Amino acid sequence: MRKEGVAPNNFTFPFVFKACATCLALEEGKQAHADIFKFGLDCDVYVNNNLIHFYGSCKKVLDACKMFDEMPVRSIVSWNSVITACAQNLWSRDAIRKFVKMKDFGFQPNETTMVIMLSLCAQIGNLGLGKWIHSQLIERGMTLNCQLGTALVDMYAKSGDLWSC
Repeated sequence: MRKEGVAPNNFTFPFVFKACATCLALEEGKQAHADIFKFGLDCDVYVNNNLIHFYGSCKKVLDACKMFDEMPVRSIVSWNSVITACAQNLWSRDAIRKFVKMKDFGFQPNETTMVIMLSLCAQIGNLGLGKWIHSQLIERGMTLNCQLGTALVDMYAKSGDLWSC
């Protein structure tokens, strides 16, 4: 692509990072990370969200958190990406801290956030936190769709509270 004079843009790098995450190609992803600076895309929220996902998938949670912390602009996807990176790598406390902290920055959890957190509660068997998140779903009037319903059943079942399923 470069030989033909076509420069990558903010739509190119997310595909590169997703491919590197899928293959756990850490070195190639790091090279692409360096390239985003060369093309002036280091402040692009879409690129950075995918970079957080890449580092989390490669079990480089500190790098994922560092990327998140250094982002000049964040979206709900940024928060979900860093919470996922922590949760999938069993950094439970950090995931919970990020979840609580996102409200301080004016972001409200969305359906994806709640599914991530319910899955984390199921993973660590934290019934108390899971019930609180369930209460937040109700309080916010969130629609109980297939993903949320499945996450709730999974959390209650894995936390040993089959009667609440």
